[in-house]
Amino acid sequence: MTEVPDYLLERSRARRAALGLATDDAPAPADGGSAPSAAPAVASAAPPSSGAPAPAAAGSAAPAGVATQTLPRYIPEPGPKSGIPVWMMPVILILPLWAIVYIGAFGEQTSNEPLTGVALGAQIFTSQGCGGCHGARGQGGVGPKLSQGDTKLTFPDEQAHVDFVKQGSGPIKGQPYGDAGRPGGQRTAASGGMPAFGTQLSDEEVRAVVLYERDGL
Repeated sequence: MTEVPDYLLERSRARRAALGLATDDAPAPADGGSAPSAAPAVASAAPPSSGAPAPAAAGSAAPAGVATQTLPRYIPEPGPKSGIPVWMMPVILILPLWAIVYIGAFGEQTSNEPLTGVALGAQIFTSQGCGGCHGARGQGGVGPKLSQGDTKLTFPDEQAHVDFVKQGSGPIKGQPYGDAGRPGGQRTAASGGMPAFGTQLSDEEVRAVVLYERDGL
């Protein structure tokens, strides 16, 4: 039989004494006394049937030799991108200013210069209500047609046209007027209802509306 060394026996006695267990050389308890109770054994949980190591309790260190798993830190996903390149942002900011400059330079501008010639005649033709009898574009109506050179056929001489507009058709009611050689014959002042615009318009305005009736319609 192999003899156990003394230092091992001494270590065993110290360990048993620390655990509250009786040692070989400890005296037996006296009558009525009680032997020191053994420390309750701590039952260890059986490992999971799957073979995976049981999770360590909170605050306890993982057993030696068991690798611990570090959970990844949550990083919020970035929001949707606008799709506009960074270099385009200054361009977008400048666009409104460019539009204002463009409209100011090339947009429709109102001129304070007075109208003359055909433009003045067109304004007078509208403001004096000439279109009510002759049509908005001189196509004819209650009054005779003026457009497509018809007035030049009636009045080959422009001055005769100016005189007719000034005096109106009242003085020649029921009579023919204009060029006798006009294709289709002369016009007739049937009702004599055309006003005398010489009392309503200046000479310049009368000539402007005559120019419009001859060349603008």
